[in-house]
Amino acid sequence: MESGGSSTSEDTVKPIPKQAPQRFEHYELLKGEDGKPVELGRGAMGITYKAYDIDLQCPVALKVINECYLGDESARFRFLREARSAARLRHSNVASVLHLGRTGNSYFYAMEFVEGETLEKLIKRSGQIEVKMALEIATQVTAGLAAVHKQKLVHRDIKPSNIMVNAEEGSTLTAKIIDLGLAKPAPDAPADVAISMPGAFAGTPEFASPEQFAGVGVDIRSDLYSLGAMLWKMLTGHVVFSGSPAEVMYQHQHAPLPLEKLEAVPQPVVVLLKVLLEKDPTRRLQNPTELLEAMAMITDAIGERRRITRQSLQNMGTPASRVVFRKPRARLAPEKISVARLPVTGGDVFGREEDIAFLDGAWANKQVNVVTIVARAGVGKSTLVNHWLRRMAAKHYRSAELVFGWSFYRQGSSGDTSSADEFLDATLTWFGDPDPRPGTAWEKGERLAKLVAHRRTLLVLDGLEPLQNPPGPQEGRVREPSLQALLRELAAFNTGLCVITTRTPVADIADREGTSALRRDLEQLSSDAGAKLLRTLGVKGDEAELRSASDEFSGHSLALTLLGSYLSDAYNGDIRCRGEVSGHLAHDVRQGVHARKVMKSYQTWFGEGPELSALRMLGLFDRPADEKAVGVLLKPPAIPGLTESLTGLSPTVWRTILAKLRRARLLAGEDPHNPWDLDTHPLIREYFGEQLISERSPLPE
Repeated sequence: MESGGSSTSEDTVKPIPKQAPQRFEHYELLKGEDGKPVELGRGAMGITYKAYDIDLQCPVALKVINECYLGDESARFRFLREARSAARLRHSNVASVLHLGRTGNSYFYAMEFVEGETLEKLIKRSGQIEVKMALEIATQVTAGLAAVHKQKLVHRDIKPSNIMVNAEEGSTLTAKIIDLGLAKPAPDAPADVAISMPGAFAGTPEFASPEQFAGVGVDIRSDLYSLGAMLWKMLTGHVVFSGSPAEVMYQHQHAPLPLEKLEAVPQPVVVLLKVLLEKDPTRRLQNPTELLEAMAMITDAIGERRRITRQSLQNMGTPASRVVFRKPRARLAPEKISVARLPVTGGDVFGREEDIAFLDGAWANKQVNVVTIVARAGVGKSTLVNHWLRRMAAKHYRSAELVFGWSFYRQGSSGDTSSADEFLDATLTWFGDPDPRPGTAWEKGERLAKLVAHRRTLLVLDGLEPLQNPPGPQEGRVREPSLQALLRELAAFNTGLCVITTRTPVADIADREGTSALRRDLEQLSSDAGAKLLRTLGVKGDEAELRSASDEFSGHSLALTLLGSYLSDAYNGDIRCRGEVSGHLAHDVRQGVHARKVMKSYQTWFGEGPELSALRMLGLFDRPADEKAVGVLLKPPAIPGLTESLTGLSPTVWRTILAKLRRARLLAGEDPHNPWDLDTHPLIREYFGEQLISERSPLPE
């Protein structure tokens, strides 16, 4: 929130009386010379304007929820949570919240207007910040974080653009945290209403902690890591790690610090940065109080020109300040990790505690070689395994030497493409086979099994059913000899664990079930878990009705996810309107009839618009649609009955359509490794593919 360099905002920017004022209760948006409201910043949830408190006759910062979120009840809850979290904080290094209100459909809250400029602009203007000033800013931000920690909150987005600095010549330097837009209760906080965007990464990649990327619960030590990354940028003018979001994510989790960039930084500060930027939270300073003590020690050491050690820095904390986060020292990270081929799924799981414990136990049990997660389509097999993998990643994969994931749906599910050839070529190469070509299919499978089994490997095979025989005499048997050999060999001997998800039990390893091969039949969600899922998606109603809705949809995870998104979009989240969707539902969910019913309701709601055309276009594919293929389909001339409403769209309009489908959970979240590819749940692809065949023939070739 910047003042534009003036302490009296009335002299530079005033409301324009001749135009209709834009009012939020007794706050009036201030306008610039162009007649437009003065924006101070844009964040994940809203726009912050400069405004004028007519009653108190002083400037304020007014945060208003973004228009695109007005139809999303869960976003309203997040906005309210943000305001209430911030309102509890009263500290000289945190901008105070003064008022929360609502005008029409818009929620807003008024904050203290902070003079100065963002730390981001100060760094950009200065190139880098002198050590003494950088430490003073970091110390004041730490003091603000101590207040955040006292309220049992975690900020989750400490970065230069969220820090205001007033460093005018002749005045005392002040720094304030100005945005709690991603604040959430800490793990040990009371179970309030902690609403977040399901499956969304929260934070800014360049300043986020490794555990934020892992999708697990974070605590105040995550904010200390972000503060370390911010201090690094202050001192060097550059972020710790750079590259694409996926590259930055990987580096924060696995890459060593580029310490050569700190040659001009005093040795005590280098030691502090090493401690703050530890990938293992247990090896960092444990809370802001410890960091404030360390800051004083470092300032003294610089003044006295003496060196310090890591031990002296970490041993100065009082015993009481270190009792909260005692954990075993983390193991070494795996030598190689490849999970980019696994599907992108939501981050939240409900009612799966026993299933997570089952997977944890299987990994810990050296007698278990293969685990099969079996469930009907849309029950949440891939989401469960992805959630477990994120938990494993937060613990450096618990002694795994190699981690490899593969989705057979991502290579295609039709009969002529769902062979094991692509999988074999990729895995043999990745695991170090000098030449994957020689040998029969069976011999290749045996060779791969040896490469996998003799090291502690976590191998995840997602969506095996396209390569299995359908119901009948050979039901569940793998058709490909190479995969038969691989699975049988791994079931017999494996120093790691192979995790399979499928709709049908794997008949080839049935003789080892209960011994070295375990099977977990994934149940539908319980009434309580289904109700919790619906409420997280913004659905409103009493608990009994939410549980009843879960039962009506047989606890089908995908169906409930689509239902929750649909009710939030079309009926402001009112659970009483579910009858528009759930009437006359069949009881058999083997082929996802509940999810199909919700998709049909979405189809009616969208009408023959671009959203429906985009879904039907995805029905052409039996795998994720890559950027090139989508681009070809969208080029003129339009394909009759398919792309008329999509051809010639601007990139902005196309992104808006995709965003709408992602909010509805009809399109998978953006894949950080392939951001322009489009994917969806196999059931959704099947539904619109079948519809395309029946309603839009002949198909384009």
